[in-house]
Amino acid sequence: MELDHTILHTTKDTLTLQCPNCNYVHKNHIPSPKLINCNVIVSQHEDSLSTTIPLSQDTILQLGDEFIVDTEEAIFVVTITSLESLSSAKRVAKTTAQNVKTIWTRAIDNVYVNVTIHSLGSERHQSRSMKFGVPGDYLFEIGKITTLDNSSFLIEGIHLRQDLQNNPVPKLKNRGEAALAKDIKRIYASEPKYSISYR
Repeated sequence: MELDHTILHTTKDTLTLQCPNCNYVHKNHIPSPKLINCNVIVSQHEDSLSTTIPLSQDTILQLGDEFIVDTEEAIFVVTITSLESLSSAKRVAKTTAQNVKTIWTRAIDNVYVNVTIHSLGSERHQSRSMKFGVPGDYLFEIGKITTLDNSSFLIEGIHLRQDLQNNPVPKLKNRGEAALAKDIKRIYASEPKYSISYR
């Protein structure tokens, strides 16, 4: 009967093991994972660039995963928005690195958020659309007055991006609900009645 050995020490590529029966100590080499270059498309605002990243062939990729892409132009924090499979003409929600043809991503470290602001007291219910550049982890909350680039608005609804995983609610509308800028497709707001937040 084969007994489980006790691990005495580990390094990057070696295990030092001891037999529980005879106390014999020996080393086992840990094979390095095979790396392959995967095609990645990074979209940021209106631009996109193509690059490759090394991944272990067994790495599991799925929509919504976040990772860093280091290119000659810049270093991006990205999220996976689509996976093009080698074995299927269709896009998939999950696959391994060895089975992926192209990883489509969106940069989320700095993003633009679209905000539609409705004017108060307007008979025609006029509205204007604005775009604000913010960090991807900037938090927007319904019911809170937010000021960006000298413009203030009261958040009434938040429409989330469709590429979000495990989020069946496409739109937030209850006071106190919040979302990060990187997850937002559009914010619906009105001109604030007061100059302070009622949070």
